[in-house]
Amino acid sequence: MNQVDTIRFPALPSFSNALSILAETSRVVGEKYFPVLVEGLAEALAVRWAFICNLPTAQPGEATTLAFWDNGPAENFVYPLANTPCADVASEGVCCFAEDIASQYPMDQMLTDLGAQSYAGIALRSSDGRVLGLIAVMDDKPFCDPGMVEEIVSLFSGRAAAELERLSTSSLNERLGKIVEASVSEAYVFDKRTYRFELVNRGARENLGYSMEEMRALTPWDLKPEFSREQFIEFVEPLLDARLSVLTFETVHERKDGTTYPVSVQLQYFPEAGDVFFASIIDETERKKREERERLILHEMNHRAKNVLAVVQVLARQTAKRNPDDYISRLEARIAALAASHDVLVHNSWQDIPLDELVQSQLGHFEPLIGDRINLSGPATKFKTTVAQAFGLALHELSTNAAKYGALSNEEGRVDISWRDTVTEAGEKFLELKWVERGGPEVISPEARGFGSFMIEQSLAQQFGCKVEMVFDPAGISCSFIAPYEKVVPI
Repeated sequence: MNQVDTIRFPALPSFSNALSILAETSRVVGEKYFPVLVEGLAEALAVRWAFICNLPTAQPGEATTLAFWDNGPAENFVYPLANTPCADVASEGVCCFAEDIASQYPMDQMLTDLGAQSYAGIALRSSDGRVLGLIAVMDDKPFCDPGMVEEIVSLFSGRAAAELERLSTSSLNERLGKIVEASVSEAYVFDKRTYRFELVNRGARENLGYSMEEMRALTPWDLKPEFSREQFIEFVEPLLDARLSVLTFETVHERKDGTTYPVSVQLQYFPEAGDVFFASIIDETERKKREERERLILHEMNHRAKNVLAVVQVLARQTAKRNPDDYISRLEARIAALAASHDVLVHNSWQDIPLDELVQSQLGHFEPLIGDRINLSGPATKFKTTVAQAFGLALHELSTNAAKYGALSNEEGRVDISWRDTVTEAGEKFLELKWVERGGPEVISPEARGFGSFMIEQSLAQQFGCKVEMVFDPAGISCSFIAPYEKVVPI
């Protein structure tokens, strides 16, 4: 046994004995103090029961015993406060009944079960007046001198309250320390005199690559290359002279391996806590990357919007020049075709888009005919985003012509759309896309080419080196596109 376990108390219920017991218990600290306390209190008052409990703020309707004496050490327990003398102690500060306690609290079943006759309790308060718990004694016979009982319980309560507050604060600090240590934010404490780090949490140590022993040899300017010693000390001066309560700024931290990362810092000074600075720091690497991505996206959106507007301007001018009679309807149809290609691009997050999706986007009005009178065939192939709108407009012109004059203008015509990869004898790779109509009205070669033909034949050739061949066979129009593979397909 240790020294605490061998303490023995006299059995005479007197105030002088209480003082002697109080002096003996002063040698015990921490959680071990509470069992010694209730034993000594029970001995000093010659009562059967003595206990001390705390009142957790998380469960305001309950009390938890820290030590319980029942003619000997007994198990701790949790009990509801409602309709108990302990509830009155918690609210009023003191409660003492010399006899017949059970009749005073008929709803307290524990008093009845124990056969308690008398009760005295005093609240245990923190230094700022909060009720932290209570200390109480009970007996199975009436108190002979209730005043002395109350005085002796009060005598023991001062030390009990101080110990309970110390343990409560220690527990809170321990929990807070664990939270800070495990926090995703970096936390630093450094001394005002030496500016060396005293505490650095795990997240900071792992990000920097230093051990805690290594961190204790470093200062803030060792981590922040933009600051010299003099510059940093001057920088924190507003905290030292209380002009500011917190300094918020952005800088960079340098890791042990020499790499750097951006951080945002909130720095405070605590003179009352040992003249230390506390820095809460967030690694801004991901935020900076996100901002850069957003900036690039906005730049790309602006670039694409300008490109679309340029295409619309060309469509408007050429449509007005070549189709003045039905300008509005043709322009609207071509802008709708441009929008359909744009939808496919958006659907694919402006990444390379499947060729079959692009083709189908320009056959929206004929969706019920796909698989019946319109046949699509070819290997899984993707187009570059830069190609989609131009080919989309070309396919739109072909489908519009087919609907007005060609294979889709009657009930029997068919359209076959196919694509394949081809390789020349010289090893050059091409993508070949074919549009072939059959079964429509007899085709007559036009005397003049309109804007649609211009887009199909010349625009693609100029932009992507695409060879376009249109054949006006009486049995039906056919059109083939042969484009250099690397110009249209992502490699």
